[in-house]
Amino acid sequence: MTETWLKKKPIRKSGAVPMYVQVAEILDTEVKSRNGAHFALPSEGELSREFGVSRVTVRQALKQLETRGVIYSEHGRGYFSTSSRMRGVSGFHSFTTEVRKFGGEPGSAIVAYEEKQPLSPAFRKHLQTEGESKPDFIFLRRVRSIDGDPVALEDAYLPMALYPSATRAMFEGASLYAEMTATWGIVPTWTDALFEPAAATAEEAAHLRIELGAPILIVWRVTVTDTDQAVEYVKSVYKGDGFMLNVNRYRL
Repeated sequence: MTETWLKKKPIRKSGAVPMYVQVAEILDTEVKSRNGAHFALPSEGELSREFGVSRVTVRQALKQLETRGVIYSEHGRGYFSTSSRMRGVSGFHSFTTEVRKFGGEPGSAIVAYEEKQPLSPAFRKHLQTEGESKPDFIFLRRVRSIDGDPVALEDAYLPMALYPSATRAMFEGASLYAEMTATWGIVPTWTDALFEPAAATAEEAAHLRIELGAPILIVWRVTVTDTDQAVEYVKSVYKGDGFMLNVNRYRL
């Protein structure tokens, strides 16, 4: 980052707007001016000297930006911009469509494709499907990326009966939801989802290019049509600090 923010917009040390809010707004503007670039912010000490404020003030500003989702922190490494970390993307709608809407270039690489697979016990546990029948599924594992940077590892189970004549090539590099609608007339409408924090396994870390044990957010969800027919079971593993949130009947 440049060292000209203080000259561009000095911090007022008296007035109605707290200093940490002023610092946060200047940093926010700088992040947005980078047009989606992913970068590390200067340290608290460097920012303190540059803005002529205390470290406490800088820390308050950074925490405010982190709460907004503008930046994120990594223990022992500092703060980074979140532009390549699903900023503005809900995680429920079409990944491809949402990323493009916010000016990014979506990517999707299939790393596993298998047919006639049972629904994983982990899915049955998290999505409470123990009492349901056990049809065969297409298993699809993809690494989702924004502007070439991997942001999510996604496992999807698709009931085979709903996707006759499906092939791996149909899911290469395209929107899964768009393919569902165009080829099989399936329109995803609702989703039930469960969020939980976790630490990255070796496999997850390798796919997402993060350190083993780094914080991740796991989202378990089942997608249904407007007639409540389940068309997809998904586990998405996202980069970043985690939290747990249960979202019911999210309109797609």
